[in-house]
Amino acid sequence: MWGGNRLRALAADAAPIGPIGEAWFGDADEQPGGVLVKLLDVQDRLSVQVHPDDDLAKVMHGADAIGKHEAWVVLEAAPGAELLLGRAPSVTADDITSALTSGTDITPLLARHAARRGDVFDVPTGCLHALMPGLFIWEVQQRSDRTYRVADWGRNDPSRPLHSSEALRATDAAHQATRTAVIDWKRPGEQRLVTSPHFSARAVVGPWSGAIAVGPHGATATATGAAVVDGLRLRALASAHLAGSEVDLEISSGAALLIAEGC
Repeated sequence: MWGGNRLRALAADAAPIGPIGEAWFGDADEQPGGVLVKLLDVQDRLSVQVHPDDDLAKVMHGADAIGKHEAWVVLEAAPGAELLLGRAPSVTADDITSALTSGTDITPLLARHAARRGDVFDVPTGCLHALMPGLFIWEVQQRSDRTYRVADWGRNDPSRPLHSSEALRATDAAHQATRTAVIDWKRPGEQRLVTSPHFSARAVVGPWSGAIAVGPHGATATATGAAVVDGLRLRALASAHLAGSEVDLEISSGAALLIAEGC
């Protein structure tokens, strides 16, 4: 219900009728150490959400469950676009906990961050968040889809239930978030975006050619424009698995290759 039309070209003849919100590269199969990469076309407000960490996921969903730490890279942002992430500076942790306990609207208590092309935001477990209209996002996350919906803008859709008790247990009420990094589109070469215990992400900005190192488990790469990966030509928004310890790249001017690796 919140998607748009940017991702329709990726689905080709198999494109569903209506808006498309997400394209996944990988599976949410709850395998530790791996990553799931998504493209999100946000044309309406997503629900306010929070994700459990590994320990809580195991308590709530079984010994094999894992949490969902994620990070966002803004590929496109409409003028004035923003997102909600963490508590607002004027809000206390007690305010957050009280709202979650009572069912009071949580959205006025969350920090609003302006979002621009190239902005990078880390979204750790326990951090309340929501993407807002006008954003096109590259997301890297743990291979889990454990999501607790806190508020849904009054939609009252029975297919999208709220998870009040789970969210109360999962939320780090004290958490405040900031922009983690910004891609420098004028600086060709590798740029580190996010490093966490669960995954890392980097960008290779064009024009650039050469070889990069890849970890033993491989990586998932998404092109924002024309790129060649070990002889494989990628168009904009296409993704590929990078295997082997070294990969040859050729990135066109104005494009970047976004690379996610599990830890």
